[in-house]
Amino acid sequence: MIAITDKTNCCGCSACANICPKQCISMQTDAEGFLYPHVDKAKCVDCGLCKKVCPILHKPQIFPVRAAYAAKHISREIKLKSSSGGMFSALAEVVLKEGGVVFGAAFDKEWNVVHACAENPEDLDKLRRSKYVQSNIGKTYQQAKQFLEQGRQVLFTGTPCQIAGLRNYLGKEYENLVTADIICHAVPSPAVWQKFLHENLDIPQIKSINFREKRIGWSNFYLSFLLPHGLNAHGNTKTLLERVHFKLRAAAAVVYRNTFLNAFLKELINRPACHTCHFKGLNERLSDFTLGDLWGQWPGIIATEDKKYGISALLVNTPKGKTYFEKLQSVLICQPVEAERVAKFNSALNKSTVAHPKRADFFRRYQSENFNKLVRELLDLKPAWIAIPLSVSKKIIRKCLNCFK
Repeated sequence: MIAITDKTNCCGCSACANICPKQCISMQTDAEGFLYPHVDKAKCVDCGLCKKVCPILHKPQIFPVRAAYAAKHISREIKLKSSSGGMFSALAEVVLKEGGVVFGAAFDKEWNVVHACAENPEDLDKLRRSKYVQSNIGKTYQQAKQFLEQGRQVLFTGTPCQIAGLRNYLGKEYENLVTADIICHAVPSPAVWQKFLHENLDIPQIKSINFREKRIGWSNFYLSFLLPHGLNAHGNTKTLLERVHFKLRAAAAVVYRNTFLNAFLKELINRPACHTCHFKGLNERLSDFTLGDLWGQWPGIIATEDKKYGISALLVNTPKGKTYFEKLQSVLICQPVEAERVAKFNSALNKSTVAHPKRADFFRRYQSENFNKLVRELLDLKPAWIAIPLSVSKKIIRKCLNCFK
């Protein structure tokens, strides 16, 4: 049976729980809020399948990047709904048109991040946009296998370790499976995310959450919450500290800059395995495609509008990926770029993150202390909140945001 003695050696992919023939493995949260496998020894028959599918113990076949592109969807609407250039949507549209299904990360009713599937374009929006929380795979590996066995096309997207877990779980290659991983920085604790939400917002009042608020510009990392008509900066919230006080006459976006995103980006709340990630490298990709942001200066590629709407780095890693890439040409504007230069501006492609020196201090205290105060203390941050009406101009929004950059 599988036993986790070193948490840096478990990425939480849930392959072991999905494969167990006796269903004696459950994914349970630890004190930091991350999921790890727990084995019911009374039911276990010691078949060894859980160890066999573990992608850290047995890494699946890897692929070198075959081609890299700067790419964006031709639809401005799709780009606005996406974190960067809309590559996920482009891939998903091809699969859905062929009668397939698409798997990716979505919010549930309580704003937990879970893996889910979409079988029609109307359900696709829930899978769009980055969600900087580790998603719960649940039984989606099993669902994907059922669709594959039925002969349907399946697009499965996730972090590299989640794709590795899927491939080990399936145990063989399927021609009707397309995989896409993201350029993964790290994954924060789901329990920390929920603590942040519950301390700062009335959960039923939230209409939508956007980790990459594009109204302020694609390259700015702002987390926004869409609240109902008529709320003010205090409205129906619990402890929005150091807010800008004014009445909102339209639907409101409460825009957040500092505590959660900085705790994520500064490695205060991320999974231990992310600091020793086994799934890095331009020559060690695990999916047909790798998707991310195209950072850096690229003369002649990024037009003025792209700085607002975003442009993607699209890595094609397999012959199957090349075939599907040709199907995307009608909805893409793209140009070849050097994969090594993409990696230069996306260090997460090749390097693991380094845990913040105060990470242990945070997790020792976070359950009993106020999240915002604790993070601001440990990271020495400025105020974290501002509220803006959606109708104001970008110039006014930027002026407001200068107060808490």
